[in-house]
Amino acid sequence: MKKIYVYYIMLLATVLAFTACNKEWEDELFEQSVSFAKNGVYSTYVKYKSDGNVSYQLPVIISGSTNNDRNLHVRIGLDPDTLETLNFERFRFRDDLYYLQLAEEYYTIPEMAVNIPAGANTALLNIDFSLHGINLSREHILPLTILEGDGYVPNYRKHYRKALLNVIPFNDYSGSYSSTTAMIYNRDVADDKQTAFSVSTRNTWVEDENSVFFYAGAIDEELKEREIYKVVATFGEFDEVTHTGPLILTNPDPDNRMKFVPISGSYKIETNMDTKLPYLEHKYVTLYVEYHYSDVANEAYPMNYKVTGSMIMERKRNINIPDEDQSYIW
Repeated sequence: MKKIYVYYIMLLATVLAFTACNKEWEDELFEQSVSFAKNGVYSTYVKYKSDGNVSYQLPVIISGSTNNDRNLHVRIGLDPDTLETLNFERFRFRDDLYYLQLAEEYYTIPEMAVNIPAGANTALLNIDFSLHGINLSREHILPLTILEGDGYVPNYRKHYRKALLNVIPFNDYSGSYSSTTAMIYNRDVADDKQTAFSVSTRNTWVEDENSVFFYAGAIDEELKEREIYKVVATFGEFDEVTHTGPLILTNPDPDNRMKFVPISGSYKIETNMDTKLPYLEHKYVTLYVEYHYSDVANEAYPMNYKVTGSMIMERKRNINIPDEDQSYIW
């Protein structure tokens, strides 16, 4: 009899516990808070246009286990202090590598706030970028934070209330190129008496809609004096039959301190669809270059080089996504 009594008590406790659990799920289990969906340091690819703006939408979300039941006006602010901390923690005393805060001339935020209506958990912060003339020898960040406000709590866990948008303009030719076949020779030694070398990759950045720049030869992309070694490649008219065009190489340094001499340049663009994923487009941009330059780290004893060969970049795009900024797989 005693065993039966104990059994019924345990059964009753189980039923009550199950009922209580069910009621718990009807309520919010955690404090709802507001976050950026793309938080921390986030690479933000923006199509470069020499005239006009490019719109970008940054998602703001409410976290929790239930839907938002209030109309919220979430305030957004700039956060230069976090950017300053990031720069020091990441680069210490290499201030030439510090991220620059994106200047106001390059963007507009129509309203530094978003409205999230009851029943919705997401809203979009509209940002208009106008990046004409930006110098990409330094990287630029737009630092945003969710401010305190009435009726909501910013998410203070980790970095969720911070969005440090690393703004990266792109055009049809910018990106990371494989450069293992762009061979570098010492011009002061006969070609047949030396072993040429190369670097594995060479990044290119937007100069304008039809031009990119990269750093000459084996120049370190984090060199303090890197800007004097910039090579601008301008893409001439594309031939639809041969899929090729001329590539004009120039040095923007007015004093031409690296003694740059262009020899020849051309490019080729090939596009094909993936054999297994019919929505995936592969685009290959190949640069054929030859030029001379000098490493003038020691101006009294410059090192004279010749670069000849090719560099190739692959870019993948989901053709089912109409928004060009979102369709590329970076």
